[in-house]
Amino acid sequence: MRSDLNTTETNIEERGYANDLRLEDRLAKFAESPQTGVWNHLDKGQLIEDIRERLTNPYQIQQGEQPFCGPAAVVFELIRKQPDRYIDICQSLYEYGSFDGYTKKIVASGRLCRSYGNLRMPQADWMLLATLRDCANKIVPVHPKAPRLLRELGGITKPWEINGWVRELLGYSQTKSHPTPLAGEFRALQEADNTIKAGGVAFGLINSQGLLGNNSFIVSRFHRVFPNHWVTILGNISIEAPTKITKNKQSRVQFDMYSWGRKIHVNTDASTIRDFFWGVAVGIEGGR
Repeated sequence: MRSDLNTTETNIEERGYANDLRLEDRLAKFAESPQTGVWNHLDKGQLIEDIRERLTNPYQIQQGEQPFCGPAAVVFELIRKQPDRYIDICQSLYEYGSFDGYTKKIVASGRLCRSYGNLRMPQADWMLLATLRDCANKIVPVHPKAPRLLRELGGITKPWEINGWVRELLGYSQTKSHPTPLAGEFRALQEADNTIKAGGVAFGLINSQGLLGNNSFIVSRFHRVFPNHWVTILGNISIEAPTKITKNKQSRVQFDMYSWGRKIHVNTDASTIRDFFWGVAVGIEGGR
């Protein structure tokens, strides 16, 4: 089976915060702050420019060549929904090596702050995404010079980690995971749709080669057993039943998602979803 993908460019006017004087004032205060940063090898000027670009267009944030898809998916929604807090988190993390989550303090290790090398991604993204990933890891530390195997092992994001970041970054107290290793993919997508329409956030766990690539026989039979990528589900979810008129033998499934710095429209069939879609994690403010 094969997914039909339409990659669309972001509408900055609609999605971003270009020319928002309030945010520009907040960034100016960060730039003028006399507090020395604790990240030895990050450039403050470049950091602020990175932040400004992401406020203008949230799709600028991406994991680059690092396995930080889980943190990137959540921070993408932080920028879209709470840009002020995104700035505050970045400033506090740069100046003090920590920031206040909604239930606990998130602290970057001294080792991470002192690390240097090829970050494989912009500085602002590295600082925040690496901190989230490193704090969640119990065994494998994050380091830009780590061998690829260790980077991949250390980048594995579990559903409960997504839920934790949603609580700490966005303050959404109602979080839930809907794993679909054997069945329930369409119920999970419906839950994602309901959550998004209610003002919450939803994230999908997929096999990227299978759902977004050419689903060859080898991929279908071998790689599909491994979920390997988190995406932000943006909405426009549609599950169309098969009809005699179109002679479709399977339901068609469509939805919009964020991944790797772009917006992707997925239009595929039910069997592809069953093979390569592994569940969702959702979050919404308490009381909704």
